Amino acid sequence: IWPTAHVYNALQQSSGISRSWPEMDTLIDLHMTALFANQIPLSPHEFYVRFALALGLPMSSISRSNIHRSNNTAQRFQQSASGIKLKVTEVSDVFRQYFEKKSTLEVCLLKLDKLMRDPGARASKKEKEAWKRPLTNLQFLAMLEENIPRITRRLRFDYITLTKQCAKLLKSMRQQIMLQLGVTYPMRLTDDSVDQTLPWIVMGMLEENNSLASNQWGAQGATIGPQLRVAKEEIEKFLGTYKPQDLISNFNILPRPARTPSGLVPNHWDISIRHVALTPPGDLVFFVQPDSQYVHVEGPIHIVEGQTPGHVLNPKSLVTLRTIARLIMKAFVEGMGADSSIPTSAPWTWATNEPNFARRIVKVMTDMGVRQDLMNMTVVDADEAAA
Repeated sequence: IWPTAHVYNALQQSSGISRSWPEMDTLIDLHMTALFANQIPLSPHEFYVRFALALGLPMSSISRSNIHRSNNTAQRFQQSASGIKLKVTEVSDVFRQYFEKKSTLEVCLLKLDKLMRDPGARASKKEKEAWKRPLTNLQFLAMLEENIPRITRRLRFDYITLTKQCAKLLKSMRQQIMLQLGVTYPMRLTDDSVDQTLPWIVMGMLEENNSLASNQWGAQGATIGPQLRVAKEEIEKFLGTYKPQDLISNFNILPRPARTPSGLVPNHWDISIRHVALTPPGDLVFFVQPDSQYVHVEGPIHIVEGQTPGHVLNPKSLVTLRTIARLIMKAFVEGMGADSSIPTSAPWTWATNEPNFARRIVKVMTDMGVRQDLMNMTVVDADEAAA
């Protein structure tokens, strides 16, 4: 997670990503101290230095110019670098102490009271004095009621999904940097299949970015380095289909007519996942309207997911199913034709050719908050499948 957070921040400060990433913004807010030493880096030099220090590199090895390291030196840095370990948030720790029976309810409530009323380091003297005064029982209950929803959202933060997304993004960046720029980064898996070289992709792009900035961006006047530009493209590609709440909200408010805008055929769609011989091979989401024989395609799924070429699709993977669900909603929200004047709509009925996929995708879309009247995906009959 933490290397991706550094890339995301560098792009936000340098070039402005066109879309926000709410989960990453929340993570940075929760772990500002661990990620950035409690202060957001704002310049190319700060991006590079803060990340290098997080990797465990000594200050003596960090300069404003590009460091030309020997292979032995680079390998030694990689072996000694420790990286960042995100700490348990203070609120989570309070609840953990109580549920593990290591602290009494009274003590935990006092700690919560202190955390909720903490005015922060920038508070005025008056605010700090007010913080020292104890609350009455009613005042505390009112503040607790006001803060519980915010605390609960933070306690329910999904670190596992974000970790998987970040790892796939970094692998996608490595692949595209190699394909577009010819820069290669090694891959070294540990016994648990974790690629510990992923942070060094970020180190390389921030080091290049710092070097170019130190030389006033050369003659082209670029605002970010070539590798960081590739990272921006990959993050924006991911966010283009990732922002789930807006996508779900827009999908849920679509009209659902029984027939297409032309009125000639039923508003019915067959949806399937097909493996096609792309370069490289990949899996696509196919939308077919049987009566008009109209076909629309979204994907490839592995590109949207951030997987490397040759990745074998796992139809049971929750991350994959969520990606497919977003692609399905995106197709209906944005429209499937070149004519933007044709009104978009949700399907009146839809079906798929695989019973297990129908069951899984309906479950995932239900959990994502898709409206219930759309959760009736059926399986195509033999005649329709043959057609």
